[in-house]
Amino acid sequence: MNKRRCYWMVISLCITITCMFSPMYGDSSNSSDLPPLWKKAEIFQQDMEERFLLDGQALCKLILPRKDRGLTYNMPDNAYMTGIYVGTLSMKYSITKEDKDKTKLIQSVKALNFLCRASGIDGLLARAVIPIDSPWQDNGIWRPTPDGKYKWRGDVSSDQVDGVLFGFSWAYETISDETVRKEIARDVTAIVDHILRNDLRIIDADDKPTTWGKYFPQYTVIESLNALLWLQALKIAYQVSNDNKYAELYKKYAIEMKYAERAIQARRNLDPTRKGFVNHSDDVLFFLGIEPLLRLEQDPKIRKYYIKSLKHAWEGSPPFPGLKPEANPLYSFLTAKYLKDTSEIENAIKTLEWFPFSIKWNKDTIAKYEQRYGIRLIWDVQSPEPEEGKPIPIDRRMNTWSTWVQDPYLSLGNPMNDFLAEYNGHDYLLGYWLGRYYGFIDKDR
Repeated sequence: MNKRRCYWMVISLCITITCMFSPMYGDSSNSSDLPPLWKKAEIFQQDMEERFLLDGQALCKLILPRKDRGLTYNMPDNAYMTGIYVGTLSMKYSITKEDKDKTKLIQSVKALNFLCRASGIDGLLARAVIPIDSPWQDNGIWRPTPDGKYKWRGDVSSDQVDGVLFGFSWAYETISDETVRKEIARDVTAIVDHILRNDLRIIDADDKPTTWGKYFPQYTVIESLNALLWLQALKIAYQVSNDNKYAELYKKYAIEMKYAERAIQARRNLDPTRKGFVNHSDDVLFFLGIEPLLRLEQDPKIRKYYIKSLKHAWEGSPPFPGLKPEANPLYSFLTAKYLKDTSEIENAIKTLEWFPFSIKWNKDTIAKYEQRYGIRLIWDVQSPEPEEGKPIPIDRRMNTWSTWVQDPYLSLGNPMNDFLAEYNGHDYLLGYWLGRYYGFIDKDR
């Protein structure tokens, strides 16, 4: 054995031993030291309210101060984010029944109303709306609102509509105030009518179709997810309006136009270990679309398609796994409720327990909350080493704006590295309150 090889073997051995006895990040801890789930939800909620809301509108990320530039926001997906947040607040208020939660929910519902009307074009949703003199970083087109006080971001997609309608559906079901409900019905039906008027396309202020706003039959043959999303839109339009026009259109597209059949394949099951093969962003869109359909649809002839669609997404298509191995709380709780497969509930709860604040925030922000609450918010990796080709546990992943959008197979990294933006905890809040609402998470856990 030559000296160089011997030298590097010794160095390698020393590194290995050091790693065995050193935490990946933070001080030493064990699972009993982790904050309870309810406390994490409280902290993420507090941070959302303090840093990521603009009059109830949920902001996607916070760009940190840089040289020659102050604090600013980048907000191309506010409508989507606010819709998810409204749905989450609805679940929370359904459980707590506290007036403060109702007030926060109604504030964000009004923010959704504003996003729906800011363009001044009936039914044309805005991706984001900000004061006219606000700084922003985005390469999209911003136009002034009719009153000149705000500017709104165009090129809205079916993704944005999906999130908004998810939120409106939950809020309509949760809030008893008829004034609020009438405003929800006005905006939902306006969005759907706009799409209907334009041959199942979203048409922007320039009279051109938006890039990703397509629901027409030929497109849904290629993109089955949009077949599901159009059925979600029509079903929620009927939910909030009780207008048989939408019920009849829903049945027409579901059965006659075969949208329900296409929706079975809404989730593409391909090799998740190959980069770019599975779009996990679509997995969240699928959840936002199918959850209201499973909650609202009572006709067994149509409902069976949604059950098949969820089962297909959950179990996968051999040899490729579906969502089941990913320990994703959204799907673990959804399938436990609607497919009666409770096998992944504890793994989903583990994901929430291991969910690190450092996947969202930099160390200075975490230190601020540690001081405020008097508890440790940085801990060692708790999860076991992932097997090759298997999903990476959440506490071993890189920073991200959405952990449920993040690719769990290819996102290994150290979340304790500071980064140029910080993100809100909407994903943790949605997973936590869904589990609480369905009864899978105890309030004291």
